[in-house]
Amino acid sequence: MENSSMEDTTTTTSSIISNRRMIVIVCSFITCLSAISMFGYLLYYVIDRRTYISLLAGLLVVCFVVFFAFLTQAILSLKIKKLGSIQLKKIEKITMVFGILLVILFPIGGYALNAFGNETNIAESYSWNDGPWLTFGEDPKTEMSISWLTKFARKTAIEFGTSHDNLVAIESTNPKSHLHHIMLTNLQPNTVYYYSIGIATSTYPANEVFSFRTAPDTNESFKAIIVGDMQPSPGATLQAGNLVAKGIAAEYPDFVIQLGDLAYDGGAPISWHYTAQNFPQYAAYTPFQVAIGNHDYGGDGARNFRNVFPYPYASEIGQYYSFDYASAHFIMIDNFDAGDYTMTNEQKLWVEQDIIDAQTRGQNWIFINFHHTMFTTGTSSQNWAVQSWLAPLVDKYDVDGIFFGHDHHFEHWNFTYGNQNLLYNETDMPSGNSTHYWCTGGGGANLEVDYGVLEHDIWTDTRSFFNTTSSSYQEIEFHRYPWNASRFVNSPEHQIYAQSVNHGLYYHIPSLESYSTDNDLYGYTYGEQTRHYMKIEINADGTICTISAHYPNGDLMTGPDGHYPQIWIFSK
Repeated sequence: MENSSMEDTTTTTSSIISNRRMIVIVCSFITCLSAISMFGYLLYYVIDRRTYISLLAGLLVVCFVVFFAFLTQAILSLKIKKLGSIQLKKIEKITMVFGILLVILFPIGGYALNAFGNETNIAESYSWNDGPWLTFGEDPKTEMSISWLTKFARKTAIEFGTSHDNLVAIESTNPKSHLHHIMLTNLQPNTVYYYSIGIATSTYPANEVFSFRTAPDTNESFKAIIVGDMQPSPGATLQAGNLVAKGIAAEYPDFVIQLGDLAYDGGAPISWHYTAQNFPQYAAYTPFQVAIGNHDYGGDGARNFRNVFPYPYASEIGQYYSFDYASAHFIMIDNFDAGDYTMTNEQKLWVEQDIIDAQTRGQNWIFINFHHTMFTTGTSSQNWAVQSWLAPLVDKYDVDGIFFGHDHHFEHWNFTYGNQNLLYNETDMPSGNSTHYWCTGGGGANLEVDYGVLEHDIWTDTRSFFNTTSSSYQEIEFHRYPWNASRFVNSPEHQIYAQSVNHGLYYHIPSLESYSTDNDLYGYTYGEQTRHYMKIEINADGTICTISAHYPNGDLMTGPDGHYPQIWIFSK
């Protein structure tokens, strides 16, 4: 009887040990896999330069991975049957403690993935109060949209009126959301209106009352600001973007055009939060018209961009549109609606017809705005597809100016299509007139200095042109060289707008030293590594247009020793 009892006890103990062992192994294995998965996801953000929070979270998860890897290995290698009850209890306690920590970690991880993750619809999930910002409706004279973001889903409502002290509540019938839009219609042209969103945001207190002015219905003088790549994240780019934003706000423009890469990752809510700490400084008071960039497209295929900015898009797929303001017409192109940095034929046909329609309406000035580099001596490739399509088009219709970003610096070209008897297409009939092109990608993002513009190898690019002299196509090889680090603007008051205190405001003047063998062909005049914005000013009767480039403090960009002022005056 005694032996039988001992055998039963041994069998029971063995069964308990076996069950305990299985529980410990399974828990450890699942926990280890979960930790590895979470670490892998967060590591993606660390590698892709997302946030310091991601780095800390990643390091925390590394500790969990290492611990559970060793724990699992120890359990598998030890003979648990030989362990005493005290040792088993220690293992159980350790497993229980880390099991509880895992339960805590998963909600934290879920919040992190929700806040920092890719492909999150910010209308459905957002963790901050940001905004507001204005955008034009179909008719800038009579329509204006007010937008903002909230940490909690809530009803969309504002107070609105023509008097600062007499605002009337307006509430949308849309369901609760984190992203809010109020489209105001039937407004009066050239009229000041006031509004309040009633909540505190990252930029403004809850009691802030904002104002805006609708577009005039006659030709009046106006000022527009054009600014490029921002891509803010904690640190230098957020601070640089803030400097640019303050400079734009101090100009009191009638509206602002942004050339894309507003956010670092269009699919990540945290990217929208960072950029929304800057642009509402002016966009709460002046309409904000954005051309989509590749970073805005990234992550979710432009879903958040299209939701954030309710422009009157000309397509259900592409993010392109246009608008009139006084005597001028502005076209906003989507470089990516066909995928892989290409444009659909539908959009190209729309652009041409839009130019024709604007000229038929009597719009005296036409400007085209988009993101990707059409020309560059920076670190990106020149967009040959855009060049070969757009250069002949703007020459044919005498478009007044082209603005783009993508490369993070300032550059200017005065390109006469057909120069050197070279055409993109043999059927083109160049006018002999020149067209001005500007790269204005210095809205706060890291400058081209950070991408190797001072130190890259010699790059070679071969293109095919039709030579009107020989009446045949020929291959031409172009070479691009790094910028010379010894050539920089000595301007202490503007040094803050460089890449860092260790870098100057490097410049590119082909007559002094050329960094690209296509400079003569394209009419390159000047480039500078600096944060900046550009300004378009048109007089009341629409006959004189002044375009200029400015440092964020408002000073005109003038080049070394002030000999290269970046200002142009056109008349019609």
